[in-house]
Amino acid sequence: MKKIDEALTLSNPRLLTGIYFSLLAVIATLSIDALLYWAGVIQFVSISQEIFLAVIVAACFGALFGERIVHCKKPYRKHVFLWAFLMVIVALPIYNLGFLYFMKENHAEFFKHTTIEQLISLYLFVSVYSFILAGVWLAILAGVAALFLRGYLVYYIKQSLYKQRGQNSEPK
Repeated sequence: MKKIDEALTLSNPRLLTGIYFSLLAVIATLSIDALLYWAGVIQFVSISQEIFLAVIVAACFGALFGERIVHCKKPYRKHVFLWAFLMVIVALPIYNLGFLYFMKENHAEFFKHTTIEQLISLYLFVSVYSFILAGVWLAILAGVAALFLRGYLVYYIKQSLYKQRGQNSEPK
């Protein structure tokens, strides 16, 4: 008899992955910001705006990729890692757009006389450097985090649901 994979029966994987990667985005944003502050890099966007942007982007893309990450059939390791890696690579340009928007809001004097071509060049410059400096590392960490989510956390949640339902159904 074939054993059923409990992770495939999780009712709302999009919500779980959206929340999971949002929490990880807060940790990653605070860590990267602390590292850049320690290195002496000037902060162009406030930390609250960075966290807000990271949480929104991570929640949206976590929800978009959640079904494929959590409901991936065994053997799932390579596929889950690659889906999470792709999720970060696809989400990073959207985050860069939001970052430039907040930067423009906070430092309008930098953008007084810019043309569309200069804005596109700035966006491409920011995108290339964000991929080089943080994107690849964040994608690898997201892949490892997705493996933890799919390999351990989903089963832990399912087991706690079964235990909770079992305790509630017992007569008092």
